[in-house]
Amino acid sequence: MPGEASHFAVVLERIARNALAQFRDMSDVDINSPLELPESNTAFVLATHLIGSAEYWVLELAGGRDVQRDRPSEFRATGTATELGARYERWLAAMQELLYTLPDERLDQLVSVPASYHPTLVEEPMTLRDALLHAIEHCALHQGHLELTRQLLGYSPAGAQ
Repeated sequence: MPGEASHFAVVLERIARNALAQFRDMSDVDINSPLELPESNTAFVLATHLIGSAEYWVLELAGGRDVQRDRPSEFRATGTATELGARYERWLAAMQELLYTLPDERLDQLVSVPASYHPTLVEEPMTLRDALLHAIEHCALHQGHLELTRQLLGYSPAGAQ
């Protein structure tokens, strides 16, 4: 019987699938095109940072995998929607396998997060549950950025006819 972590999996999948919908039909030129706004990111950068953070917060902190995240390079990333879509699908499969089998008691375990990654100003220990909640919050934020970027690039909202 799936435990509490399966609920996190459902929300994370919804966010990731919505993010995929934002860039999947973009041309390779558009997905890598900067907006004419100061300090904005390309859709590829946003989607790369979203999945990079999801890999770290879920697969590394919850699953104990070494994802070898290079956060600074996420903000210089370029590539194709096809490559990025495949990365999302790999993450979705790994995330589901992990969270649908994660025992509830693991959610209260403390995790070690580098100070540069700490998502709150409160200096208290972070549990695995806190890390998963942060993953949801962070992914949802950047999924919204992707929606806006898509529209500013001249695309209709994803799913609109």
